[in-house]
Amino acid sequence: MALGSTTLSRDDYCSPAVFAAERERLFIGGWFYACHARALPRRHRRVVDVGGESVIITRDADGLLHAHANVCRHRGSRLCEAADGGEPTPGAIRCPYHSWTYSLDGSLRATPRVEDTFDRSTIRLWGHHVAVWNGLIFVSLADAPTPFAEWLADHTPDLATFDALRIEALAVGARTETVVRANWKIIVENYLECLHCAVVHPELVQIVPLYSTGHVVDPERSDGAVELAAGANSFTIDGKSRLSVLPGTAPHEANVYRGCAVFPNVLLDVTGTSASLTSLFPINPSTTVVVSEYLFAADDVASDGFDPAPVVDFNELVGRQDYEVCERVQRGVASQAFTTGILTEKDRFVADFIAHYRATFFCDTVSIDNQGDNK
Repeated sequence: MALGSTTLSRDDYCSPAVFAAERERLFIGGWFYACHARALPRRHRRVVDVGGESVIITRDADGLLHAHANVCRHRGSRLCEAADGGEPTPGAIRCPYHSWTYSLDGSLRATPRVEDTFDRSTIRLWGHHVAVWNGLIFVSLADAPTPFAEWLADHTPDLATFDALRIEALAVGARTETVVRANWKIIVENYLECLHCAVVHPELVQIVPLYSTGHVVDPERSDGAVELAAGANSFTIDGKSRLSVLPGTAPHEANVYRGCAVFPNVLLDVTGTSASLTSLFPINPSTTVVVSEYLFAADDVASDGFDPAPVVDFNELVGRQDYEVCERVQRGVASQAFTTGILTEKDRFVADFIAHYRATFFCDTVSIDNQGDNK
């Protein structure tokens, strides 16, 4: 890629009209990541809000997943709000307005004080499509979405390189949520380059020395992995963790980092002893809710004395550093002076993302390589 390739425009980052079109074409018309499967036990539900649409994701008593519009069929009331702390909520879905109650599969169970004679079995919550890959739950709000396997192959073929890692068997040991005053694409673009790492992430560069050069992936390796510092096996302040090596991790992967940006809204990061899923839920052109799920070996999470703090604290530090510069970029690109920015050779994954975004936004498909740094 020659110097002179450009970023997206001011409108792409700031325009309500562009955001509305993204909402329809990408977040409603395509598939977006919702949560890890272990974050939704049987007989529970959780709420996900993306682009102005609210979705209730449920797992019924038989373990089947469902996704519903967060709207009562009676008079249109919002049914559920996200639980404090992001924890899933047990039990049936009851409307707080008139107490119409629905099973987790969306069927209508009760209509208190309504004596009308009608077949309640014909009334269900409006449903959405749900699919799972290796423990990652995805939702589509489209009436007839692209088949999920086809969507994944078209948009994130590199995810197949994580097939051997049993992500579905990992347990969520911690979860955080942050409101970032930046466009979701700016957050993805930041993830896909490391020219900023030496300036913004001094702690991360100590754990991943390659990042001091501005490279995202090691040009000497063909597997997309990045070697950690000598003796390091995790993203912690000293690079070390006594936690178990993740199941499915090959011996040669125990001391490396691998990352992948899953289009459009989740970033997967894996070290020998932990993984994280950073999901982006756009609220408007300049606001994104970022949810981080921290995954560990299930036996570790269930053990007495399990402490995810060293991993969580380090990653949240790196996250705060990233979000600060992303917000700075958002303020900058909103200037009337900004038309587009200039990309360099080491911004090539940003350029790939932009090309893919444009092709998808205009209903075409290209193949890209979405490797990235930790945040």
